[in-house]
Amino acid sequence: MLVAVLANAQSAARLKGLVQDENGRAITGAIVVAKNDKLHFSQGMQTDTSGTFYFNNLPNNGFISITVSYTGYIPQLFDNYSLSKDGLTTMYVKLVKDTFNLGEVVVVGYGTQRKKDITGSIAVVSSKAMENRPNVQFGDALEGKAAGVQIIKSSGSPQSGFSIRIRGTSSITSGSEPLYLVDGVPTQSISEINPSDIESFSILKDASAAAIYGASGANGVVLITTKRGNNGKTIVSFDSYYGISNVRKKIPVLNSTQYAQLIHDMGESIDLGVFDANTNWQDELFRTGTSQNLNLSVRGGNAKSTFYLSGGIVRQNGVVINNTMNRANFKANLDHKINNIFKIGTSLSYNRWYDVDVSEGANGGANSVLLNTLTGAPVIKVYNPTGTKFTVDPFYQDLDNPVGLAKGNDHYYVKNRFLGNAYVEANITADLKARTMLGYENFAGKYQSFVDPYKTTEGRSKKGMANYSSDANEYWMSENTLTYQKLFGKHNFGAMAGFIASKTVANVASISTRNFANGNITTVNGGSIIDGATQSITQIATSSVISRLTYSYDDKYYFTGNFRADGSSVFGPQSRWGYFPAFSVAWRISNEAFFKDRVPAINDLKFRFSWGDVGNSQIAAYSYLGMIAANGSYVFGNKVTAGYTPTTLGNDDLHWETTRQTDIGFDMSLFHSRLILTADYYNKKTIDLLLQSPIPGSSGYTTVLKNVGSLQNRGFEFTASSKNIEAPNLTWSTDFNISLNRNKVLNVNDGIIYDGAINSKGNSIIVKAGLPLGSFFGYVAQGVDPKTGNMIYKIANADEGLQTSDMAVIGNANPKYSFGITNDFKYKNWNFSFFVQSVQGNQILNATRIYSEGMWELRNQSAAVLNRWKKEGDITNVPRPDYNNTDAPYSNYNSQISSRFVEDGSYIRLKSLTLGYTFKLKSANLKLYCTGENLFTITRYSGYDPEVSAFGHNSNTAIGVDFGSYPQTRSIIFGLNATF
Repeated sequence: MLVAVLANAQSAARLKGLVQDENGRAITGAIVVAKNDKLHFSQGMQTDTSGTFYFNNLPNNGFISITVSYTGYIPQLFDNYSLSKDGLTTMYVKLVKDTFNLGEVVVVGYGTQRKKDITGSIAVVSSKAMENRPNVQFGDALEGKAAGVQIIKSSGSPQSGFSIRIRGTSSITSGSEPLYLVDGVPTQSISEINPSDIESFSILKDASAAAIYGASGANGVVLITTKRGNNGKTIVSFDSYYGISNVRKKIPVLNSTQYAQLIHDMGESIDLGVFDANTNWQDELFRTGTSQNLNLSVRGGNAKSTFYLSGGIVRQNGVVINNTMNRANFKANLDHKINNIFKIGTSLSYNRWYDVDVSEGANGGANSVLLNTLTGAPVIKVYNPTGTKFTVDPFYQDLDNPVGLAKGNDHYYVKNRFLGNAYVEANITADLKARTMLGYENFAGKYQSFVDPYKTTEGRSKKGMANYSSDANEYWMSENTLTYQKLFGKHNFGAMAGFIASKTVANVASISTRNFANGNITTVNGGSIIDGATQSITQIATSSVISRLTYSYDDKYYFTGNFRADGSSVFGPQSRWGYFPAFSVAWRISNEAFFKDRVPAINDLKFRFSWGDVGNSQIAAYSYLGMIAANGSYVFGNKVTAGYTPTTLGNDDLHWETTRQTDIGFDMSLFHSRLILTADYYNKKTIDLLLQSPIPGSSGYTTVLKNVGSLQNRGFEFTASSKNIEAPNLTWSTDFNISLNRNKVLNVNDGIIYDGAINSKGNSIIVKAGLPLGSFFGYVAQGVDPKTGNMIYKIANADEGLQTSDMAVIGNANPKYSFGITNDFKYKNWNFSFFVQSVQGNQILNATRIYSEGMWELRNQSAAVLNRWKKEGDITNVPRPDYNNTDAPYSNYNSQISSRFVEDGSYIRLKSLTLGYTFKLKSANLKLYCTGENLFTITRYSGYDPEVSAFGHNSNTAIGVDFGSYPQTRSIIFGLNATF
């Protein structure tokens, strides 16, 4: 490994070295640290482009400890290395690849642990997953990368955000979002985080791993570790890319002639001499989107102080006109070692978010921009002949054309977010460490809109209207922990205890006005009539006591036990505290003497078992109290006096939702660690669900929040990572994961919950015992009657006709399984990678088709209605128009929510493909690359895109519904990464 050569005599010890890999290639940027603890000496540096390092002034006592490390390689330690006292010592170091980094230290709850010693189910995703794919939000980097981790996007708009579901949805009406921590500080605002600042993710999936977060860990935990400084040469990195995007496809719609014929068939008429346009609103609304990203970072330091500084800007123009998003980021991580006992540091970040959205999905309703892009009348133009007003629908005079809907409301949203922490660590003894951290987050957003009193129909009806709303959230936490770790021969014992306190204060306010004199003053003070004004201030306080014991023997047998007690102010005084125990055990059978020689192909095999409880308190502040609202008014004499209205019934017995989970799994390494396999089976059950339960109306209320009901998730996860080729000039690696989850409602207080309301059509989702969340509810369509042209529905009693009692479960939004596969190739300076993602067995309720194929209003329709029933004997799957259909049993008979609109939502998608080349210069590396996103999708879904969620990514029940949703886009991105 090394050869020492005495050189010219000098007054101080000097050391020169060369660091190479297994193939004799120089390693640039390896970190070399020279230490002598007795003399309190520590000095570090990085190897240059030739792999060389040089220390010019080392302690002249003959011995020193040298550590050489580089990401992806097994560190080398040369303890008490002998130096020439008066000359130059030369050493040669060979670093061996640490395949899959099994020896690396990963972040777990309130500490770190070697990856190979973990007893719970934890998925680790490093920054490498983001290197070959541009990411605006970190959810893109996690998508398809970890088994059992589902990324939910409500739409393809730049500001749509995302949600994460870990091992299914664990609640019905409470939050199902995991706990996010950035450098140890919880955060609710995740869209603004800059992915370029992230070093790694640790996703705590099972109860044993997450139970240390107790009341916040019921939905899993995502630990986000950002990049920090290093002891060595200062490194400057610059990343930039520019991309263009388009919709994957457009949906064929009727032209003006076909539309006029449909209107005629519906019993109405339109004069094409007056309405003489032939507008395809998709051509008017969709455009080529653009995205631009710039990031600059500096990291470095010495043995005492390290730093990481970064700044970045993202600008995205969506594929729909007027839709944009901008984000600016700043990050600073500082660490300083005061002496051998104390260490201090801080992590600070500031983000500014700006966006202009377009109405879509369930929030936009039937008059959303995206839905009207398909159903807007093609016979009108964008503006009236004078260009002063947006044209209106010829049959709905209160509805502007789709461009008017997109541009008529001048609005924007801005959010400023600060997140930071400061810590002090004290090494009381070699085995005992104390740590105190103070964390703080503050984000404040404002939304402002103005509708001109002349250009739009809505503006003219209210003589102009404006809205201003703000949301502010302030969070602080104090965390204090004491950690003990001691090795007694083959016994390794650890203990941790701590106390945490936190408080959240939220302030939300809004004011709306109308009746503007003109369009010159666009703020709310320009309106003479106040339509509404609201404000609410809420506070939530929590206290927690945490503890953990770990024990391992001879690197074979492992035990971890957690216990956490949490108190939250959202519950009543008698039920405020929840107690959450968990444990896990593991057996590394591969280290047993009877196993080592029998199965030489297996390098490492570990079996794991875990069990534990975690809690959920994601409900509104003061939920246990009877609430009143300041929206009542009373008349006394001739005066109107402000008053209060009771709104909710109190419940002092309200307490925690609890999720109990059992996990059985194994980790296996084969063929000199070139193949890594991980598999888990889990069963988790949530009890005491926080649900609105019906009560007798005589109480003055209809529902009260109670702990009733239960929910179950069971599933299987499998991950495989392989190094297929490792040659001097060529490497090929593959990562594959597959997961399946079966969700079932066990009880909802012996009742039924309906959700997913479609305008004018009713609810589309049913929540009932025995069914999975995301069950579609409607009528069973059995085709079109060739005689009448009406839909045939499955009914219980033909004499009574179609009844609401005939409604049934007509589909399931949950996939049978999903998988992702990534392949990375490197040949000399070239790199090529592609990522394929798939979801299989799920269904989508295409509620957009109720409006675009239902023919129950005088709106434009998709080209599918050209095959509609027209005369007796026609064989088709599209019924006759439903507008004024007197032959149907009742109005809108053919356009009911039914299985007619349920489609297969399965897809296989080439999510990302990248080709890059790296120029290795004397003092810098420059990489140029081209990436394609969503290049092609194999699916039978007829809508814009199968990756939709019209009711938002935060909904637990109304999933898999497409209702005028913004489509996912196809992008081509060109970028460069430069390191100096």
